[in-house]
Amino acid sequence: MPEPFKNFLNPAIVRSLGKLVHNAYPDFAYKRFVKNCLAQLDALELKDRARHIGETLWNELPADPATAIDTLTRATQPIPILTEDDSLDGWIFFPLNALLSSHGLKAFDASIKLIPEVTKRFTAEFGIRVFLIEQPKKTLPHLKRWAKDPDHNLRRLVSEGTRPRLPWGEQIPDFIADPSPILPLLELLKDDPSEYVRRSVANNLNDISKDQPKLMLDVVEKWLQTTNPNRSRLLTHACRTLVKQGHPRCLKLLGYSPPKISVSNFVASPEAIQLGEKITLLAEIASTATTPQNLIIDYRFHLVKANGQTSPKVFKGSSLTLPAKKTKTLRKQFHLKPISTRRYYTGVNTIELLANGVPIAKTTFHLTT
Repeated sequence: MPEPFKNFLNPAIVRSLGKLVHNAYPDFAYKRFVKNCLAQLDALELKDRARHIGETLWNELPADPATAIDTLTRATQPIPILTEDDSLDGWIFFPLNALLSSHGLKAFDASIKLIPEVTKRFTAEFGIRVFLIEQPKKTLPHLKRWAKDPDHNLRRLVSEGTRPRLPWGEQIPDFIADPSPILPLLELLKDDPSEYVRRSVANNLNDISKDQPKLMLDVVEKWLQTTNPNRSRLLTHACRTLVKQGHPRCLKLLGYSPPKISVSNFVASPEAIQLGEKITLLAEIASTATTPQNLIIDYRFHLVKANGQTSPKVFKGSSLTLPAKKTKTLRKQFHLKPISTRRYYTGVNTIELLANGVPIAKTTFHLTT
């Protein structure tokens, strides 16, 4: 069984963070910091652990906010900067995001120096959000400068930190309502040499599409006027939510037309499964068109909820080109197991087969305990 996320912030992380700060600030009460952190740590989940460690750390730093944050900037220096192939395993910096969120605005200039040091070694996408919420006009010029920085971690912060609906992060209501301040930053990064950065740009655009699809598709249309393989991949990834919704303009921009196909034998096997088992979906599709068709195949599950109603959830299938008047067998397997973000309930569930966002067939299966 996977280790709980909360254990990424563990006693060893607390001690390592304390030692870093003590080396930068000899008056730091290391033993008291560790003791106060560990007294409550076990009962807390991940984000609460980060906040608890961050607050405990703040209470042991110099009283002047700028001096306190400058101390943390010095403390980060012994940790190597991430290369593009490194994973984000520097959880020692997650509490610094919480600290920045709670106290960073008390010393804006010092925090703007700390944020790059954190993001080069982990990520500061969570810590920067309060600056964009409370002081966007003062913060955005720094992001414009960072978008041209040689370090790909800092460039990625520009696109990831400004996401209106960043997972795990605080939403930015002003950017949800009007993301236009973000667009010049994304324009600077759309052809970034780092795939790590370009994928973040795509995720930002995908966030925008959930609330402002027309504005987002205006950007897609503009960027498609002069494109390249990297940008095409970026835009395809950015459009994933609208593709799942079968958004006509989005599909047309990406080169997908309403499907001209017939379907036979769309079945779920087995027809009844227990939670934790796998289900296989089989279908045979036949082209009724006189020219080849580019198709995006997805599967929309209408899953039973606790109240007996159903809720739709689209799962990705595949992309393919179906030649004129030809047939193809589709096969897709799903593992129906409980996860932290989704629960399954017993009952009859319906599955729709989607082609370019259009439902073309459906079948059912029965989930038992």
